Amino acid sequence: MNDSTRRHFETTILRRLASLGRRVRLYLLLDGLAVLIAVGVAFMLITLGVDYFARLDWDMRVAQLASIAVVLAAVGWRFLIRPLLVPVRRDQLAVLVERKYPQLHSLLVTAVDFLDKPVKPPVSPGMVEHVIHRATHEAAELPFHAVLAHGRARQRAAISLACLSLVVAFALAAPQTMGLWMRRNLLLESVPWPQRNRLTVENLVDGRLVVPRNEDVTISAVVDPGYEPPRQVFIEHVSTTGARSREQMPAMSHGDVRFTHTFERLAQSRRCRITGGDATTDWFEIQVVDRPQIKRAVIEIAPPAYTGMEAYELRPGQTAAEVLVGSEVRFRIEANKPLVRATLVQEEPNRETEIAEAAVRDGVYLDAAVTPAATSTYQFLLLDELGLTNRSERLVPVRFNVRLVADKPPVVKMRVKDAGDMITKDAILPVEATFNDQYGLATAAIACEITREGASPQPFNEPIPGFTPGTRSFTRTIEWSGAAHGLTESDRLTLFCEARDYDDVSGPNVGKSAPLSFRVVSHEELLAELSRREQEHRRDFERLLRQQEELFSEMLATSRPSDPDEARDYYPRLARRQRDHAGRLNLLRLQFEQVLAKLRINQLATPAVEVRLGDGVIAPMDELYRSGMPHAAATLEQLPPDATGAALNEARAAQQQVLAEMNRILASLLKWEGYQEAVTLLREVIKMQKALEQETEAKIEEQIFGIEAEDK
Repeated sequence: MNDSTRRHFETTILRRLASLGRRVRLYLLLDGLAVLIAVGVAFMLITLGVDYFARLDWDMRVAQLASIAVVLAAVGWRFLIRPLLVPVRRDQLAVLVERKYPQLHSLLVTAVDFLDKPVKPPVSPGMVEHVIHRATHEAAELPFHAVLAHGRARQRAAISLACLSLVVAFALAAPQTMGLWMRRNLLLESVPWPQRNRLTVENLVDGRLVVPRNEDVTISAVVDPGYEPPRQVFIEHVSTTGARSREQMPAMSHGDVRFTHTFERLAQSRRCRITGGDATTDWFEIQVVDRPQIKRAVIEIAPPAYTGMEAYELRPGQTAAEVLVGSEVRFRIEANKPLVRATLVQEEPNRETEIAEAAVRDGVYLDAAVTPAATSTYQFLLLDELGLTNRSERLVPVRFNVRLVADKPPVVKMRVKDAGDMITKDAILPVEATFNDQYGLATAAIACEITREGASPQPFNEPIPGFTPGTRSFTRTIEWSGAAHGLTESDRLTLFCEARDYDDVSGPNVGKSAPLSFRVVSHEELLAELSRREQEHRRDFERLLRQQEELFSEMLATSRPSDPDEARDYYPRLARRQRDHAGRLNLLRLQFEQVLAKLRINQLATPAVEVRLGDGVIAPMDELYRSGMPHAAATLEQLPPDATGAALNEARAAQQQVLAEMNRILASLLKWEGYQEAVTLLREVIKMQKALEQETEAKIEEQIFGIEAEDK
């Protein structure tokens, strides 16, 4: 092939094809840049709007930037880099020109192919030169660049220029906004967007507010200084179950403008944020926790040592206790959550006094002890790790009521049976003493006080034989002798029993029986008094005898009530009267027994007296009370209204026997009274004789010594 032909082809055709290839790559570059710039500007506008209105956090902006970078990289690879990496060969450009100009009849493609590939037979060099010459001649005047879409290239360039112009216009129009967008979304700086409104939630700590469960919680948001308050403010909250709600917050102005909302009896935690105007706070958490409370309480009581009792615990949950004075009260508490501090507090009128710091073990177990000085109410002031206490308007703390009970003095009872208030100097009193104390007796004694005319009282205590210290219950009958204690006539004797306990805290406590007073009289005076009483009892017996005779007369009466009901109740009514007589007779028997007991106590019961009262009066009365009168009443109850014959005779015999026995008793009493009147008269004479002798002696002394007898 001729070199001139080849050089002419390269100069005319191949250079133009090379220029076409460069133009193709330029258009591919414009096309890819247009897509990449458009997508980038779109992302810029989208992120600008989203970040401006949503105020994205740093982590969300990082995720957004990473996502955009990935998308832009994919778009750049797809529309820019990958097309530019595709090689543009001359044969491909020749085919592109052939498609535009079909009149070349493949001459251009063949000529390019002959130059790029070695020529092999049967193609001759002349044929190759001819084809290249013709291709040069045919394509010399053709515009190769006409095969390209110049309008598309201009469109892509316009799009790129418009997007860049838009960015420039935004930068010129709002340089601060674009600068903030770049710093926030490209440089990822934490700078805020400019706002008219800004709100700050009060009392947040690390983005949360810890509140007690089931109590009212007020959320308040204050307008930051230099910002305008929004017209309306809303709180959005999401519960743990996912339920969402939005409520308006009313405005309150006390210096600074703040908006508040109250959750009543909040029982569950929730996430919240506050919006108003262009202000939106970050999400914050209202964490609902339980206040510290007493979960389990046990009171342990250690009584004073003198009681000999071991410490004991009340049943769990019991908060009221009665303790002895001097007892140690220990509170063992289990809390519902870990505590940092627990203080035992004593309630007093209008104030509280801290008693002691409780020992905290494992955070939830408390131990505190106190020795109450008076009846008091106690409670614990609990403080948990969050700073919450067990005090609120809706939570009543557990109160422990400790009531102090004084150790009661020993219970002492004393009885002198049948002694009366008059005794002789020879009396032997049967003192029945009973001592009781819950925690043990220290001493037990009988106390005597003898008051004598012209002398001061002489009180003294005598220990009771057989008493053992520490005994809780002790009973003993003592024969107290008046002669052994030097009683004389006209003395006043006071007896009582006394005991002490082991109380070494507020005692010892002394227990005393009711005192018994006795007047010491002469034998004659006491016998006269007992005789008088015996006469009174005899007169009562005479009245009972007459009533018994009347009952017998009614039984023997021939006339009966005409009313059938009264007739049926006739004999039962008499039987009831008979039983009433038996009761009264027994009362008289007891009275005569008391007279005999007084004679025995005062050593005046001679064998004759024992026979007269014991065998002649008391024993027959007892027999009548137990058998005679009950038998007579039983026979009356068995009688029919029209009783005759054997049944009536049996009842008559029983009544006659009762009357006969009562008459014998009365005869014995009357016989003794006659004798007693003579003895009483003799005693009066003796008494008058003694008085005369005393007056005579006093007159002689007055004449001899010249002084009054009482001044001697």
